[in-house]
Amino acid sequence: MDKRNYMELLSEQIRCKRALPLVTKELELHIEEQKADFLAEGMTEREAEEAAVREMGDPVEVGVEMDRIHKPKMNWRLIFAIGVVSLAGMALLQILNVAVEAKDVPFFYLPGHLAYMVIGYGVMIGICCLDYTWFAPRAKVFLVGYMLLMIAGTTFFGETVNGLDGFVNVFGLAVVNVNQWVVLAIPLYCAVLYSYYGQGYRGLIKGILWMAPVVFMVNVFRSAGMIVLIPVLAVILSVAVCKGYFRVNVRRTLAAVWSAAVLFPCGMCLWFLKFGEPYQAKRLEVMFNSGKYASEEGYQLHSLRKLLGGSRFIGEGKNFAEYSGMVPDCSSFALTYIMSCFGILAAACVVCMIIILMFKLTAMTLRQKNKLGCLMGVGCGITLAWQAAWYVLTNLGLVLIGPIYCPFITKGGSGMIITYILCGIMLSIYRYQNVAAESEKKPGGAFHYKNIIKHRTDY
Repeated sequence: MDKRNYMELLSEQIRCKRALPLVTKELELHIEEQKADFLAEGMTEREAEEAAVREMGDPVEVGVEMDRIHKPKMNWRLIFAIGVVSLAGMALLQILNVAVEAKDVPFFYLPGHLAYMVIGYGVMIGICCLDYTWFAPRAKVFLVGYMLLMIAGTTFFGETVNGLDGFVNVFGLAVVNVNQWVVLAIPLYCAVLYSYYGQGYRGLIKGILWMAPVVFMVNVFRSAGMIVLIPVLAVILSVAVCKGYFRVNVRRTLAAVWSAAVLFPCGMCLWFLKFGEPYQAKRLEVMFNSGKYASEEGYQLHSLRKLLGGSRFIGEGKNFAEYSGMVPDCSSFALTYIMSCFGILAAACVVCMIIILMFKLTAMTLRQKNKLGCLMGVGCGITLAWQAAWYVLTNLGLVLIGPIYCPFITKGGSGMIITYILCGIMLSIYRYQNVAAESEKKPGGAFHYKNIIKHRTDY
């Protein structure tokens, strides 16, 4: 049997046609290398090819094995875990809704939250079934188009809610917080950055320049969003550099990236103090000296720190009854209220639950052999992780700059849908890891069929 007939018979056994080019490329390369070895032993062209094909084994058996390995695979454990954490977060908000009475008005509407959770969970599973690699060659168009869509939406359909801009009325059906939707530009940026793979410093500079649309979009809607954006972009660049995407000096590049990441927010703070709006300078001053403004602008941060200061390891804190109504948005400060109402141990358990889920999702994508999948997964995972980290810092009374959001324990339809979309992208990366994975050359320059089987099953 010659190579052509062998590959045709083998290909018929593979049901996922998306994986067919990857499988045939790997096996054809192995056959060619085996053929070269037989030619070196003195065989003719035809004899060497037939011998190499025989070395591969029965085409039907090999095809069935390749079909088993190279097919989309759902990570049902993580999907179930995300559902459990979502339900736990909803239950937590409902418990706080009963325990905290802020001006006798419930801060949490259970049916609405449940509806958004069900919709978001369905969207997550739908995105998981999509092939994320489809976006790679179109990432630049999607990124620019997304930016223009956000700007056009706020320009023609924008609304002001509670004194804040950046909300869009979607045909009277819902009011969407555009400030939160901006983070979906991050996975698109990761795909753009990947397009400059292997171009050295030139590609790295191009990738940095493509940050401009994302930074501009965030700055237009809410400059406080830079707090989430800058560290996330710095981590994405660092991962790309460390994994050799650009073949540049790693130490110098990382030093430059993180120096800029630290200096940029510091420069923004100085700008706000000197040339910004009065409320921006006042907010920074209140954050660093809340006691001075305890009866004015700093009452919220002052009350927050009082709740934390009176917390006990287990049980209700001593300042809970006095200060619980002074921090009205219990969803944004759920962790603080858990500490003050149920104890530090309960809050630690909530934080650990979220950390474990974030770690599982991010580690899953970091292990990917596909470079695009790895980078997009890191972007999604770090975005969620940094949102959660900033939420914890705010709930500990260390910072207080603008509205905050934590995946799974903060109310709000926009934030919930975005969280599920990012999770869906990471689950899609896992689902197609054996379909879109890149071939890797083994040390010594040879591909070995048995090694390919082992490599593809080690997940």
